[in-house]
Amino acid sequence: MRYILAEWDHDLDDEPYLIYSELDDGRRETRRVEFYRNGITFSYGAERGNEGALTQEPFPEDPRDLPAPDGEGDFSAREISPGLFYEIWNQAQERPDGFMGLFM
Repeated sequence: MRYILAEWDHDLDDEPYLIYSELDDGRRETRRVEFYRNGITFSYGAERGNEGALTQEPFPEDPRDLPAPDGEGDFSAREISPGLFYEIWNQAQERPDGFMGLFM
């Protein structure tokens, strides 16, 4: 397993600015935690479900080669320790209803 932190500096309200990903030996995403500037956190994979939201394509060998989503803002990615990923994963608040839960 490998663990990646992507940091995305942008002005988009509906996109995450921090993305933590767990990758399997084929560099495919198995878990992800997203943090949004408005305080919402989403987590996908494993016991949290929503595997369809995970990136299906393998990540590049070098995380610095990840392209910026939507081509906007400054974007960087780097490998992190398993311990840091698991700390984030365990603290992430699951919100299964997503953004729609804000409007109900």
